[in-house]
Amino acid sequence: MRGAQLGCLLLCPLLWGCDRLGQFELGDDESFCGQITLGSTTRQGLSPRVQMRLRWDVERVDLGEVPGSLSTFDAGQEEDLQRLLENAPLRPIAPLAGDALSQLDLGDGRDRTFVYAVSPSETEAESLMAFISLRSDDAIEVRLIRPGRADEDEPARGQAPIFGLFTLTRQDGDCGY
Repeated sequence: MRGAQLGCLLLCPLLWGCDRLGQFELGDDESFCGQITLGSTTRQGLSPRVQMRLRWDVERVDLGEVPGSLSTFDAGQEEDLQRLLENAPLRPIAPLAGDALSQLDLGDGRDRTFVYAVSPSETEAESLMAFISLRSDDAIEVRLIRPGRADEDEPARGQAPIFGLFTLTRQDGDCGY
């Protein structure tokens, strides 16, 4: 028995912390909340006041099902304007499961990264890619990317390039929006 415990201690870090994914499970009244990184090199097409909420169900992650949703809120935006994301489902991209991108490693402190497609609230807008990294400090990073149209100097709002890096932490409630 002692040998089996020692074996698990040695192998668990190789198997990503013996189900460390479970540490990111949310309670009924919890969300991952945070704001965009302010650096201009990690932000394009988004206001420096944008906040994000992630609802996340870890039990669905490895099943290839929709594991949650993303919402954004721009604290400086007029109330009547449409949000970029409003409970937008994280859509798994099935072929990635058998591709090297499913093993994407974004460096130290990021234990595991997932790639999803996300549809904006605006129905005519182009979809975005969400790269969700689970960090060793129990925070989550979300990189929201849309390449935009290369053939236009002034693309329409829903076709403009977007890049945003958000750092989210577990909080009670719905992040206030």
